[in-house]
Amino acid sequence: MPVDRSRILRTGTRTLAALAAAAVAVGVVGAAALGSWPSSRTEAPSVVVEPAAVSQQRVCPGPILAIGADAAEATGIESVGTASVVTATDPEDVDLDLSWLAQSENPDAAEDAGPLVIDAAAGAVEAGMLAGAQSQTVATDVLGGFAAASCTEAVEESWLVAGATTVGRSSLVLLSNPTAVAATVDVRVIGETGPVEARSAIGITVPSGTQRVLSLAGLAPNLASPVVHVTSTGGAIAASLEQSVVEGLAPAGVELTGPTAPPAESQIIPGLVVDGAQGVHADEDHADGDAFTALRLYSPGDESVEVAIGIVPVDGGTGDAIDVDLQPGKVSDIPLGDLPAGTYTVRIDADGPVVAAARSTVTAPADDAEGEVTDAAAPADLAWFPAALPLLDSAVIAVASGPSPTLHLAAGAEGADEASVTIGGSIREIEVPPLGTVSVPLERGTVLLQGVEGLTASVTYRGDDALAAFVVAPPGPLDSPIRVYPR
Repeated sequence: MPVDRSRILRTGTRTLAALAAAAVAVGVVGAAALGSWPSSRTEAPSVVVEPAAVSQQRVCPGPILAIGADAAEATGIESVGTASVVTATDPEDVDLDLSWLAQSENPDAAEDAGPLVIDAAAGAVEAGMLAGAQSQTVATDVLGGFAAASCTEAVEESWLVAGATTVGRSSLVLLSNPTAVAATVDVRVIGETGPVEARSAIGITVPSGTQRVLSLAGLAPNLASPVVHVTSTGGAIAASLEQSVVEGLAPAGVELTGPTAPPAESQIIPGLVVDGAQGVHADEDHADGDAFTALRLYSPGDESVEVAIGIVPVDGGTGDAIDVDLQPGKVSDIPLGDLPAGTYTVRIDADGPVVAAARSTVTAPADDAEGEVTDAAAPADLAWFPAALPLLDSAVIAVASGPSPTLHLAAGAEGADEASVTIGGSIREIEVPPLGTVSVPLERGTVLLQGVEGLTASVTYRGDDALAAFVVAPPGPLDSPIRVYPR
């Protein structure tokens, strides 16, 4: 067959052209990979929102309450007397707005003598530079003793480690809502045998500007070692617990207790006051009633927790140590041993989160049938000492009226180089060594603390027949700017 040379030539030319075009394409792609091309990038639209400045608030629990004081109404609640309130700010010349919460369970309460809300206008004071405290002495047929409490912030979650509902012991849970919206509150009670089923305490409505009072005995009767977990949605709640004791027919103490530090593996209780050898050793039988010093512990986890407890005298000494195992979901009252009279720091280290508070009592000489003073001693008052959170660099404390008010500053392992404490216009430089505690006598009024970052603090009161305590808490987090991305 004759060869068509012109066809072969055309085919070869097209092939060479295709190869050349491919080579050019490869070169262009390579150059694109090595070089830079114009790019266009857009950010998602957003805006930074600065929250409006809000006022700072502190809520005082109000006067001591009595349940069943009127024989015609066994579950009725009424206030007994009035509490003395002290406020503190830095600077001191801040105008404060004072208002009172309504008490739904105590409609006959005086409008200006119930739970108190302390407001500082937005920007008037820095975070933590507002404080309040109250104190009160009561002496009736069923109530007797001295109680002091700090005025706290309303929050969404609180742990109350105190109280009892056994024979002779009454406990009330106080739920104060100072916010502008109603709060829906869940109150969960855990005891020595585990969680208590109390459906009536779930979904409680606390209206705006109102305090509601729950009888703990109505939720968990015959409970020796309760822990109360309070959570709220909507409005925030300032929670506290009132406990009163009657021994036989005689009042034997009253206390108002605020929240303890939230669950953590390490807790510090500064300033536990012990009135003589109240305790029993941990390996002895558990003492009845409140006439022994004890540490209440609870772990909210699902596994057992090993706990090391250190009890060290504030004025020096080797102290004591106790090791215990906590069963999951159950509350334990741990006797702290045969402690001499004095003030102690309790340090708790665990391999799981725990909440903690200690209980102590003060005794007074007893009278015989003829009214003569005898050598026997009878419980006169009790107090709960919650665990404290570490402070920020500065804090202000309101010191309410009461016998021998004392500030206790306790350091963790890191310690603090120096703390400056201003009391009554005078400045005292004190040093708190690592794992050390310093006690400073106070007077009624305002106490300014500076250089106390990382320390824990409490204020205690001690008289012949009076005992009370409250922790100095750091402020909660304030609102901060946020970036919003519209859809």
